[in-house]
Amino acid sequence: MDLELRKINSENFYSICQLEVNPEQECHIDSNAISLAEANFMEFAWFRAIYLNNAPIGFILVDANVSTNTFMLWRFMLDKSCQSKGLGRNAIQILVVALQKEFGISELFTSVISGEGSPLGFYRRCGFIPTGNLVAGREIELCLSI
Repeated sequence: MDLELRKINSENFYSICQLEVNPEQECHIDSNAISLAEANFMEFAWFRAIYLNNAPIGFILVDANVSTNTFMLWRFMLDKSCQSKGLGRNAIQILVVALQKEFGISELFTSVISGEGSPLGFYRRCGFIPTGNLVAGREIELCLSI
């Protein structure tokens, strides 16, 4: 299994935008096309495609604010065909290594909405712990200490 993060460019952009989550997850995450558009308006956007054996299977967007040393996992998605196979946990580990190498991070934050289809359990299994804070008044903030 060859799982890796790759930069997104004009050659792989369309295939990344075609990836989809399960229907019950759609209310918890924007499409990759929307996320890539949003990245253009973020001051500290760091984003990568997730590849497995040379095929795109997912997308990651991090708000990598180096001025405050705050790193927020803004989007993380795996295509519906690749979920529940341990690939997500492996991709999070690869992400952490990449962010440590590039920025020397010690914490990675994310936030989720609870309810059916919520990724809360996934993030907890990856080692993220609720901080007790809410983001945007409704999202549970989680932190992974590195």
